Amino acid sequence: MANVILLKRGLATDLGSLSLQEGEIAIAYDAEKKSAQLYVGGAEGAKILVTADVASAVQNALEQANRYADEHIAEKIGELVNGAPTTLDTLKELADELQKNEGIVNTLNTAIGNKVDKIAGKGLSEADFTNEEKEKLSGIAENANNYTHPAKHDASIIAEDTTHRFVTDAEKTKWNAKLDSNSTVDGGTF
Repeated sequence: MANVILLKRGLATDLGSLSLQEGEIAIAYDAEKKSAQLYVGGAEGAKILVTADVASAVQNALEQANRYADEHIAEKIGELVNGAPTTLDTLKELADELQKNEGIVNTLNTAIGNKVDKIAGKGLSEADFTNEEKEKLSGIAENANNYTHPAKHDASIIAEDTTHRFVTDAEKTKWNAKLDSNSTVDGGTF
């Protein structure tokens, strides 16, 4: 890992307004460019004026920059790993595992590629309709399936056949007048 020092360039009308973060260095010089001062970033945006011992000040700035990087990089790596098992917590281990299970990865990629995208305002269901089926369904009139069976039918809608015939009241009376096997005529039984 390399240490990086950021040099800031810009104009400050007042050195009091100059703000440096850890790891940043600024060189301030006067308008005639005859003298210069070196500032390094300290903790929480503080700036440190480097005086006679420039080497130790630069060393201090490097140490602060390293400490800042180590603390924040470790934190970011921790967030990235976020409780992953120790056997799969590096990019190398993940890449090796994916390569070892290439068939499963290809199957998953194919399945992901074939998924139905969610479209705002539309719902997804388990019913798999083709475009043709959807067109057919959209062609059905509103309330076309709201059938109510009538309480009575007109006889003209019934089609007669050899097993289904109409019987008139006269035929029913005639049939009912016929004797059955328990009927008696003049005291005798059939």
